[in-house]
Amino acid sequence: MNFSITTLGCKVNQYDSAAIAASLRQAGGRLLSTPGESLSLADLVIINTCCVTATAMRKSRQAIRRGVRAARGAFVLVTGCYADYDPSAIASTLRRLGVGDGRAIIAGHHADLSGCLRQLAARWGSSGRPAGDAAALGQDVGAGGCGWDGTVSAGHSTAPATAASIKASRAAAVKRKAPGTRGLAPISQFPGHQRAFVKVQDGCDAFCSYCVVPFTRPIPWWRGIEDVEAECRGLLAAGHKEIVLCGVFLGAFGRETTRRDRWAGQPSLLPQLIRRVAAMEGLWRLRLSSLDCLDVTEELLSACAESPKVAPHFHLPLQSGSDRTLRAMNRQYTLDEFLSCLGRIRSRFDRPAITTDIIAGFPGESDEDFAATLAAAREARFARIHAFPFSPIPGTAAWLRRRDCPPSGVVKARMAELTALGRRLAGEYRRQFIGDRMEVLIETPPTGAKGFCTGMSDRYLPVRFPASGLRPGMLATVRIDRGGPNGLLGRLGGCARGVGSPAAAGFSGRHG
Repeated sequence: MNFSITTLGCKVNQYDSAAIAASLRQAGGRLLSTPGESLSLADLVIINTCCVTATAMRKSRQAIRRGVRAARGAFVLVTGCYADYDPSAIASTLRRLGVGDGRAIIAGHHADLSGCLRQLAARWGSSGRPAGDAAALGQDVGAGGCGWDGTVSAGHSTAPATAASIKASRAAAVKRKAPGTRGLAPISQFPGHQRAFVKVQDGCDAFCSYCVVPFTRPIPWWRGIEDVEAECRGLLAAGHKEIVLCGVFLGAFGRETTRRDRWAGQPSLLPQLIRRVAAMEGLWRLRLSSLDCLDVTEELLSACAESPKVAPHFHLPLQSGSDRTLRAMNRQYTLDEFLSCLGRIRSRFDRPAITTDIIAGFPGESDEDFAATLAAAREARFARIHAFPFSPIPGTAAWLRRRDCPPSGVVKARMAELTALGRRLAGEYRRQFIGDRMEVLIETPPTGAKGFCTGMSDRYLPVRFPASGLRPGMLATVRIDRGGPNGLLGRLGGCARGVGSPAAAGFSGRHG
């Protein structure tokens, strides 16, 4: 069985795709990933979708159309958050593409995805085609409880997504403790990446008012520390030198909820996990994905500061600098708590990279609220700002207030101002390192007449430098000469070491 995977969305989605591929490989499948290998050879097309914004949903539908058209006649599996959020839109897209009943499965986090994959593999013939009738295959797999409320084929009749249907589906998934991606095979390589993402936590029940994730990944859970260690050992043995610990709500690792008011008596296990992974032989760098500012306790900072392998990089979403807006977003912190967190980080690390997310144009955001956001960003001195406009998603609490959004022209102007401020702050941060030597992980091979490589530093700064004979996955010491528009420019300041990662082939789609 030849299969392809297209992935949209976050680091957790990227990890899930790697785990899906590992599960299918164990069952004898072969991922079509070699450059130039035609997707027309695919027997199974997998699209791992995202629905965090309306744009992400549109891109998910586009990816489905591209995948189906590239592999006419293939079986189609649509998974990821959008498969939970609006399966009817996916089913309509598939029908318009001529994908009939029995040739597609829509199975998100409310389903037993690993069960779906096992049944698909068991029913796949040795010839690389389904054994027996294709429609029967879809019905048989559907009996395993995959998909939206147990219905899986592209021809099912689900109602369009509404607030009531989303909440009902979430409640049903929570009641039956839907396994989602639990049970997928551990990964031993991370194709297409030099930095390997390792999912250690999943699920969220915090219900930020703009976010649909608690409806699509409704059950918080985490992996055992020994399980994470074993997977990291395999990735390091495969040639990866940097591990990124990621989760939907990473600070809830070891806890059964993401609600802080329910954390009494549940100490965080994240510092213990950091210490265990950072001590592993062969690791060059350990990085943490997004954290809430209140996750950054003294214990966590101590665990990070104890090892030079832990990257001095903290991604802390601010979302807004206005306490009034933060309350409307149902965020669990105040601006003062956020800024206090930054002070604690800077007291323990030299020039740490602090990156963030900010939403412009949230319902009810006034000129004063936005001015407070700009002032907070300047005080925070972010190394990078990911700014994006508010996207109203049906089913979320903020959807009910969408008519209170600032006019589109105002939102565009605010986005432009945030982007300009982010560019200026990023430039100021990068200029601190001119004249320094940095060790970077090479991510792209030499290109162009001068053979420029691009590497990633511990502070998440892209570094370009001329070098021949180097390969992705190697480490190089670079002397920084000047700042560039998107990173730093330098020249080799020492010998490169390490071998290139063998996991050069990748999934199609966006990579974090």
